Amino acid sequence: MILVQNGYKCDYEMNIFINIFFDKDEEGTVTTDFSHENDVINVKTKIEFNGKIYESDYQCGFSSSEKNPKLIKKIYGCACTKSFLRAAGKIRNIQLPWGVMSGIRPAKSVRQFHEQGKSFDEIKQILGEIYEVTPKKCDLAIKVAKNEAEILKRIKENSVSLYIGIPFCPSRCLYCSFVSTDVRSSGKYMDEFSELLCREIEKTGQILKEIGFFVQNIYIGGGTPTTLSAQNLEMIFKSLKKNIDFENLEEFTLEAGRPDTVTAEKMDIAKKYGVNRISINPQTMNEKTLEVIGRRHSVKMFDEAFKIARNSGFDNINTDLIAGLPGESFEDFKYSLEEVIKYNPEDITIHSMCIKRAAALRFSGIGLTGYDEMNKMLDYAQQRMEEIGKQPYYMYRQKNISGNLENVGYADANHMSSYNINIMEEAQTIVALGGGGSSKIVMGDRIERVVNFKEPYEYIRRFDEILAKKEEIADYFRK
Repeated sequence: MILVQNGYKCDYEMNIFINIFFDKDEEGTVTTDFSHENDVINVKTKIEFNGKIYESDYQCGFSSSEKNPKLIKKIYGCACTKSFLRAAGKIRNIQLPWGVMSGIRPAKSVRQFHEQGKSFDEIKQILGEIYEVTPKKCDLAIKVAKNEAEILKRIKENSVSLYIGIPFCPSRCLYCSFVSTDVRSSGKYMDEFSELLCREIEKTGQILKEIGFFVQNIYIGGGTPTTLSAQNLEMIFKSLKKNIDFENLEEFTLEAGRPDTVTAEKMDIAKKYGVNRISINPQTMNEKTLEVIGRRHSVKMFDEAFKIARNSGFDNINTDLIAGLPGESFEDFKYSLEEVIKYNPEDITIHSMCIKRAAALRFSGIGLTGYDEMNKMLDYAQQRMEEIGKQPYYMYRQKNISGNLENVGYADANHMSSYNINIMEEAQTIVALGGGGSSKIVMGDRIERVVNFKEPYEYIRRFDEILAKKEEIADYFRK
């Protein structure tokens, strides 16, 4: 679809909704004509599609004397997208529970409104009237915002979190676009990568000590960190223990996302060196879907991996499920969720299917779950999590996410991951190490980013530049 905007441009927001209503190979033109005169916003939208014209004329009152640029941008963007949705709704009936809200952090908007003095009832009214968010999603955003606010209070002055990226996986899943490489081609780099990572940890420890910062959380992700051998994992843990002060460490997460990489030896080593949170991710409990998406584990392997982690003493385990996986119905997702609930993990994260640019699924021709079915899955998850006492504590949305929906972490009250919230809300400096890590240096309202190389080979070949990037991070605090 071709987008033409006259009077006001909000290409990012508009394209999100255009991509929901139209497939990438469908041709047509969307034209918006925007005006704001005499305290009235008027947006006329015309969609030319399949030889027909569909139009909408949207109006709303808004003071021309308003001086807040951010508010003006939000209201203008909402007006354009509302006008488009009314025209597009004449072509296809697609329900959008988040209305015209396009941001990736709905709970952050709620928290900001609350910090400005608005009550939660007033915020619910704003979300409903301005953004056309459904009552269920309003309630979800408010609950997440409340839990986030409590956890964000725990951020200490001069604290940082560490993210350590391990860019290796046993295989590449059909939907994956994360920084990971199939060990069948990259496994030869694992030993050298691990050795150099220990040097990067040492350098990071020196710099943190120099600038007077301490580590509050460590998150080892990827990829799948447990793809590494037990020996390499122990070498990395030893380096962390030697070079990073653990005195103020609160949360130490290890992603063991692929059950086929979990062994008792690896779990025992992780526990020995202070890991206190593990993520083991079935994604689905349906064997047929696991085969379709390229997961190399079975439901039985997940069962064994979960029990191994429990036997190693882990009392904080997260499990991920994906709603809307290829070929799955509501009943398939419901079955997976009910099966996972039986294990009583402390944290259950529900992701909505999202096709990123680099994912093989984008080119597979496999059909995805419809928007209404997707929303039914997420509504059911929200209801069941409430019934079993798990609270929504962090939420984010992604570009190209099915139905413009959301990913939500639900957890027991005393097992909410502060790292997840800190990185999502960009409230604490994250120093990233390893493959593909992106450091976020939080400096008041400003955020600076320093990115590591993605591929293991590049990380190894250009390691001197990796160490220089740590100096670059330190320079922001030396100024």
